[in-house]
Amino acid sequence: MSSFHRTDWLAVASPIVTVLIVASGYVVSYMQEKGKNHAALQDIGKLTRTVEDIKTESAVLIEQLKATHELRFAAVDRRLQAHQEAFSRWRKLIANFHKEEIGSVAVECQAWWNDNALYLEPEVRNAFNRAYFAALDHRALLESGRGAGKDYKPIEGNMHLVLTLGDVIMRAVALPSLTEQETKTAGEK
Repeated sequence: MSSFHRTDWLAVASPIVTVLIVASGYVVSYMQEKGKNHAALQDIGKLTRTVEDIKTESAVLIEQLKATHELRFAAVDRRLQAHQEAFSRWRKLIANFHKEEIGSVAVECQAWWNDNALYLEPEVRNAFNRAYFAALDHRALLESGRGAGKDYKPIEGNMHLVLTLGDVIMRAVALPSLTEQETKTAGEK
């Protein structure tokens, strides 16, 4: 082959090879971009599903909290009334603590507790129950504690169960104080 033909052949082949190289670069770049787009679509799909799952879980949780909140506030008046009645019965226990009537007062407290315990805060519910039983047992503890050298701690502990019930009830229903602005607004009405 002569140098002339090689030059013609190179002159024809060189632009074709150049076009093929450039075209293959574009094809490779296009395919890489296509692969990235496909991966991004898959990632977006996963992210979308994750976001939707979180939204669904959040909506369910919000509904549960809302239902609990509504239930809690639906009985606010009744709960406050139950705590007031518990306080009144506690005062009656204290007034009859060393009297013959303590048995009937304790039975009255137990009957009331059976009908109203679910409206009481858990701490009040337990303290009220312990207090009327302690009041009922107090006379027997006093009689067993008479005499020289007797241990008075059970009597004191029993008395403490009854006496502290009032504080437990008051803490359970303690309302926040009014701010100065709220006091002023209430006075204007």
